[in-house]
Amino acid sequence: MPKIIWRTDVHLSDRTPRSRTDVWREAVTAKLRQVGELARTVGADAVIDGGDFFDIKSPSRNPHDLVREVADIHEQYPCPVYANVGNHDCVYGDYEYLPQQPLGVLFATGVFKRLYDEHELIIEKDGVKVRVVGVPYHGTSYDLSRLDVKKGDEDHLVVICHLLASPAGGSMFENEDIVKYADLAELDADVWMFGHWHKDQGIVEIAPGKWVVNTGSMTRGALVQDDMDRKPCAVELRFGGVSPTDTPLEIIRHDLKIPASIEVFDVEGRARAEMQEGVMDDFVTKLKGTLALNEGPDALDDAVRSADVPDSVRERAISYLENA
Repeated sequence: MPKIIWRTDVHLSDRTPRSRTDVWREAVTAKLRQVGELARTVGADAVIDGGDFFDIKSPSRNPHDLVREVADIHEQYPCPVYANVGNHDCVYGDYEYLPQQPLGVLFATGVFKRLYDEHELIIEKDGVKVRVVGVPYHGTSYDLSRLDVKKGDEDHLVVICHLLASPAGGSMFENEDIVKYADLAELDADVWMFGHWHKDQGIVEIAPGKWVVNTGSMTRGALVQDDMDRKPCAVELRFGGVSPTDTPLEIIRHDLKIPASIEVFDVEGRARAEMQEGVMDDFVTKLKGTLALNEGPDALDDAVRSADVPDSVRERAISYLENA
């Protein structure tokens, strides 16, 4: 039966995030090799990348050696890699700039094959036809008509999106749309696979025979509890026939091998950051309270000078007051 492997939000970079104590490039490329071995083990026909393969948008900050290593790794894959385009893959999050980006080089050289807009993937094997369609990141206000992909003669229609999605939908900080799962249930796709949101929201059946795969980023770069606790994974999809005796679809999660959080995250730094954040929250609350009493600039000056904050913060606040 046709099989594909899904991964998303690799965020490969030559620079290690401040939250990590290891070497980011080595950690990420090790995961990429794991995905290749998984594809070989299960006999995958394609690996699908959901976008944000690179982390830094500026082309000049992704060295040629990094792109070369990506090519070397994927040369060992047993099947082609098809990639969508995420907001981190292009400057301004605009994929019109793709020709100047590292991802554009991977497309042009054939290391990756395009999977967005008119670039689709068709797999026909053992009498089963699978069609995969990609919707790239295209701004914070989503064009939902792009999700209305019509099913043709394929047995299985898969739509991959680099868009925020969740059971509740709505918007992210009133700034970016979030696709609601229920709005997908009446559309033609049998499987939806989402990148962009790093949070692991699992694999969910949203209607009989219709699924959402939204397992989050393949890597953990932020010093937040969700990243520290999350288990990055790749997802295997097996597509069967449509007769009553066939299993039409199997979705299998494969957790990647990763070191313990304490081995790769600056946990002490996280504690310091949380303490500093608490101090600043108290400082701002105190200033708001003083302003609410409307006691004049002297009272506000006293509040700043007596605040239990670092000297640099106090001096900056006093400077602002004097300028005002």
